[in-house]
Amino acid sequence: MNDQAKDQLRELNWRRPLSSAEQGQLDAWLAANPATRADWETEARLTEGLTQLPDAPLASNFTARVLKAVEREEAASARRRRRSRIGWWLRWTPRVAFAGLVGAAGFFSYQQAHKARVRAEIRNSVEVVSSVRSMPAPEILENFDAIRILSSPAADEQLLTLLQ
Repeated sequence: MNDQAKDQLRELNWRRPLSSAEQGQLDAWLAANPATRADWETEARLTEGLTQLPDAPLASNFTARVLKAVEREEAASARRRRRSRIGWWLRWTPRVAFAGLVGAAGFFSYQQAHKARVRAEIRNSVEVVSSVRSMPAPEILENFDAIRILSSPAADEQLLTLLQ
């Protein structure tokens, strides 16, 4: 006899007394496995004691309680299905928001750094321009006529005579 047959006999013994064929089969198995005889006898006495106990009275609202428990279980499974459908959205929303926040902070930091760099370049160029004199010295203007005459070409007299 294998363990499955032994378990079937145990379950049958819980429900009803064993038939003579079943009892013979059990006795053969117990003879082959004497170590389990004490366990089987303990379980048989326990089963017999439980069958002698009176049935527990059912509450007057037993059916209503059972139906309410079934409704609660159905509602719980519906909530789980609903959560699984919108669960991905609830799981990803904080992550996407955090990533957006980090991206925005990075963008604004880059923008501020760029503005600071542009302002530094402008400041440097203003310093360079302010170090250069904007007006020439007055001595240059004293000899202005002489410089102007030297820089302009002289009239070609031969060309002027030929044109007349």
